[in-house]
Amino acid sequence: MGPEKRLPLALLLCFVILFGWQAIIAPPTPEGDDAEAAAPSVVGDEVSSEGPGGVADGATDESPDATDVAADEADGGAAAAAAPPPEAAESTPEPTDDGAVAPWSDWIELGAPGERGHSVARFDSLGGSLSELRLGAYFVRHGLTEEEKADRENWTRVVEPAIESEQTFQTFMLRSGTSAREILASDLARVHWEHEVLEAPRSGVRFTHTDANGVVFEKTIEKVEGQYHLRVTLVTRVTNEVVAKRRATVHLVSSVGMRAEAGDSFYMEPKAVAARLGKTPKKREPDYDGDPRQKVLATGDLAYFGTHNKYFAMLARPADDLTQAVLREAGWLAVFDPQWVLAGNDGRKAFRDVLVEGVLALTLPEVGGESRQEFLVYAGPKSETAFGPGDEEFAGILKQDLGFFDGIAGVILGFLRFLHGIVGNWGWAIIFLTLTVRMLLFPLNRRMQTSMARHATKMKRVQPKIDAIKKKYEKDPQKLRQEQARIFQEEGAMPPLGGCLPILLQIPIFFGLFSALRVAFELRQEPFMAWIRDLSQPDRLVPTGLDTTLPLVGSIAYFNLLPILMVVLWIGQQKVMPKPPADNEQARQMQKIMMYMPILFGVFLYNYAAGLSLYMITTSLFGIIESTVIRKVWPIDDTEQPKKKSRFMAKLEDLQKQALEAQEMQKKAAMAKGAGGGRKKGRK
Repeated sequence: MGPEKRLPLALLLCFVILFGWQAIIAPPTPEGDDAEAAAPSVVGDEVSSEGPGGVADGATDESPDATDVAADEADGGAAAAAAPPPEAAESTPEPTDDGAVAPWSDWIELGAPGERGHSVARFDSLGGSLSELRLGAYFVRHGLTEEEKADRENWTRVVEPAIESEQTFQTFMLRSGTSAREILASDLARVHWEHEVLEAPRSGVRFTHTDANGVVFEKTIEKVEGQYHLRVTLVTRVTNEVVAKRRATVHLVSSVGMRAEAGDSFYMEPKAVAARLGKTPKKREPDYDGDPRQKVLATGDLAYFGTHNKYFAMLARPADDLTQAVLREAGWLAVFDPQWVLAGNDGRKAFRDVLVEGVLALTLPEVGGESRQEFLVYAGPKSETAFGPGDEEFAGILKQDLGFFDGIAGVILGFLRFLHGIVGNWGWAIIFLTLTVRMLLFPLNRRMQTSMARHATKMKRVQPKIDAIKKKYEKDPQKLRQEQARIFQEEGAMPPLGGCLPILLQIPIFFGLFSALRVAFELRQEPFMAWIRDLSQPDRLVPTGLDTTLPLVGSIAYFNLLPILMVVLWIGQQKVMPKPPADNEQARQMQKIMMYMPILFGVFLYNYAAGLSLYMITTSLFGIIESTVIRKVWPIDDTEQPKKKSRFMAKLEDLQKQALEAQEMQKKAAMAKGAGGGRKKGRK
């Protein structure tokens, strides 16, 4: 089988490996003893688990490259209940250690309707934290009425509480490091802080906690006007000379409780992420191995740290150089979710929440002085148009999401945005993108088709000569190859270079579009027509009533029509393509193999974005029209052309001729030497 015929098979195997791996890969689950340790046991209304009720110390404060993790040793009450809807004004947070501050929790509107970054946040005195954040411009599903959009229950949740069996983690909590626990009398994440609601335009909350040992923490969380940012300011004061100028390491939780946005098997979410200035971000996905220890994401000059899912992100970055100087590292923790188990789900997959925090190495000020750290926290869509001034480093996440073909995917997204600006619909933009690609490749494709057709005509004439030398040298393979090469050169019957070039040129475009449609925020909840209500999701024509998954396919809760149409049209395209000559058995076998390729694609991409199916359907329709209409109106000229010998081919022929002559001379010399040796032996 020649290289031209092996290439389609190689491409097929590449496609199978790529999509098969992404389709069948699943988060690893503990096995054996580890599985039993990670899976909680439910008794009555209580949950017991070997998951992280707290986390073990990762290192001491003296180790600059290790994470300083708080040990969960303080007495805690029962886990707080899940937060009620925004209309409620009270929650049931954990009790304080000493009862000095009354528990408080309430919803506060941040910004005005229609303003960039308009949201509603639930603040909680427990740890002086933000327990939940919902965005007012984005919704849980497409097609809501205006009345449903006004209902905050339908707003997209960015973060929620992460509730373990022994502790509740919430965003912007401070967690005490080893050195802080030696100084402070209370656990900063388990006591209730005093609060002061900030009125508009500085909408937010100022929390204050006075430790019994004379350290005062003031934490202000407020919205930045006209942006998706929250400003978090931490001020530390000291009233006790004994603790002044001592070092205290605290962990600021940048985000926790971000859920999966789309449930896409091709994109693991949520992710923990951190990046150093000017460096590629480091990411981690939920850890299902039951390991409760804190893990380091990045150390040094941190640009940002936080969590993100498929379409939204919550990322904290230092607002000034002083904050940058005390920000030592960023770490992450997979948090066990007992509510997941109580709902009847697999306990081995209950490490669903991801907590990310920055480690601040504070030096406590003198009595009467204060230290101040300030962070800007982005909480919004993963889109460069939504990022604000100073958020340039966040683009690394978008590039990382696009994967290996990020350059091509970026160009495709840019062109799609251009087309969308003209046609006003992302579905039509994808169709016009497909037609543009096919039309740009049409001249090259036509030239290659013509070359292949002329080569086939020539091979029909040359084939009898090939058959003759096959019969003549059937017992001498080396001589057969030499004679075949000689005939091909004399007749100019070498296969045309680049016969598969149009296919090769389309592969990067396909993979670029594959990556772009997987993560592009612009396509989220964007409808096309009829039943296609979200181009970033499967088309989901009708529900099947089957709550199950199949290997490679995934969920079959819905019947997806577009992948089926894609397979049918692709097979139809293969049917109308020119058939190989009857005597070319290898080419015919390859065409049969290529018939199975769309079926594999239909399996692997059954639950992929409808936009990709739309691209492939349009491509197949164009191929069918090209084979059945364009070729009839403008037939391909398969007339054998006179042999044209280029300088390169002439030189190649001379080199090969010299090589053949050298081989013949060596063969004759070897025969003569053998004959001479035999005569000498006979005379003796």
